[in-house]
Amino acid sequence: MSPSKIAVVGGGFGGLTAARALVAAGHDVTVLEAGPRAGGVVGTSKSDGFVREHAASSFLGGPPHGALALCNELGLATEKALPAAKRRYIYIDGKLRLLPSDPMSFVRSDLLTWRGKLDLLREPFVAAHRPLGDDESMYAFAARRLGPQAARAIVAPFVTGVFAADAHEVSLEAGFPRIAALAAEGGLLRGMIKQQVRALIAKRRGTGEARTASGMHAPVGGLGAMIDALMRELGSRVELASPVKTIEPVQGGVLVERERYDGCVLAIPATDAATIVAAMPELTTKLAAFERAPVALVYLGVAEAAVPPARDGFGFLVAQGEDLRVLGVVFESTVWPERAPHGHVLLRCIFGGARDPSATMLDDAALIAKAKEDVARAFGVPAIEPSHASVVRWAKGLPKYPVGHRDRVREASAVARTHRVVLAGADYRGPAINDLAADAATVVAEVAAW
Repeated sequence: MSPSKIAVVGGGFGGLTAARALVAAGHDVTVLEAGPRAGGVVGTSKSDGFVREHAASSFLGGPPHGALALCNELGLATEKALPAAKRRYIYIDGKLRLLPSDPMSFVRSDLLTWRGKLDLLREPFVAAHRPLGDDESMYAFAARRLGPQAARAIVAPFVTGVFAADAHEVSLEAGFPRIAALAAEGGLLRGMIKQQVRALIAKRRGTGEARTASGMHAPVGGLGAMIDALMRELGSRVELASPVKTIEPVQGGVLVERERYDGCVLAIPATDAATIVAAMPELTTKLAAFERAPVALVYLGVAEAAVPPARDGFGFLVAQGEDLRVLGVVFESTVWPERAPHGHVLLRCIFGGARDPSATMLDDAALIAKAKEDVARAFGVPAIEPSHASVVRWAKGLPKYPVGHRDRVREASAVARTHRVVLAGADYRGPAINDLAADAATVVAEVAAW
């Protein structure tokens, strides 16, 4: 593969990781970021002694090319979530209920009735009715294989925790490809066993890729440290305050703001990308079909004694149809050390998304008041009076992954490829930090195919 001169449009996490991988592959790369700082929605700030993540706050270890591997390559110190994070709750039928984590707690749990528990246990014996390759919603899949109770009480809140969306509207194939892969192997339990057997055989033969440490991880100090480290590596290749308004096709390349490149990577929201490739009308049409939903994060710093439940657990998700407007609350300082001053906890309250986009239309004062009200109701306390309250907003916070999303991505990517353009970022092959870290390899492969 001969070196190419490539423009990466967008200096968010996906754009920076793609640029780093392209540089490692020998290409001449320039990152053009419209804003005054890189990182996009990913960032970390400190206020009143509380450490706030502006978007994602952690990632799972395990994937050989995921975020933990990237941190190791960047020389970043990481920390593992505290043991208390293993306890997770669902707010359903008007109260917080502990999510079972072992067989005994499953038997004792009031999250499901005995009928719901029996439906869940039948999963290995449920026949596969869906033809391989046919997409369906995550809710439809869960109701079919795990039963309607588990779909409502466990799976739907889990989907909200990832996409801030209704599980009826999120694609199984695109939104949760690992679950889809298990299902394709005969079911969740059967698929898991088969994968574990293959991994064990590969390990014994020395043919498997080395996986990173399991569990939930974050860089010491927050995810903003990853952005800082990527910026140090890329150096002058990143040009801030450099908005791109036009990209035009030319023979064997593209013109980005009238400068010729051998190709470019679009690492900005698809709807923004659609406006700057007007000279490629078919690509504009494809990109305009992707959608995002607004998200607002309300941070509450509260005295630890005022909210005893927040001292033990990762947080809680809210089932649909409940009397709370908040989608979920993460007990940030219980999961990660040094996120709050001594004697306090930091709560991250999530509003909006595709499930309730109008919530983000509330002003800061109204959002904070709603967060305080919902947290107090969930915890069963009369009221809470935070010593810190702040809001982080993203008008284009989370991408939507509807049924058929993978087909949409394949079609858009095929059109982009004809113009020596690569689509990257959260809109396409996964919105999580792990997804974006791994996506860098896909970008390099796309460039190699030109």
